Amino acid sequence: MKLYSADRLSWQEIAHESPATKRYWALWNSLYLKDGVLYLKWESNDGGFYRRQLILPNCRIQEVLRETHDKTSGRHFGVMKTLRKTRERFYWDRLRAVVEKWCRECQA
Repeated sequence: MKLYSADRLSWQEIAHESPATKRYWALWNSLYLKDGVLYLKWESNDGGFYRRQLILPNCRIQEVLRETHDKTSGRHFGVMKTLRKTRERFYWDRLRAVVEKWCRECQA
């Protein structure tokens, strides 16, 4: 696979890749690099508002979930509040499923 290319790969080139790769491929036009960091630009339907979300590497997900779910004011938020707080700044593949699992397995 071509890395560090500004050109979008064709479907044939990524068809054999992981489901996560395919989902990021589908988001291609919303992804951008700023200072070497990958972001997703989420835009409202009317185009009047957008949010920049850091594409979080897998190795940092638990750290962010501890911060957004476990440590916020010492309380443990439910799924919806944790999702909202996480999505304000971050994005990763299957974010919702990961947050739901984290909250379901929370021991608090």
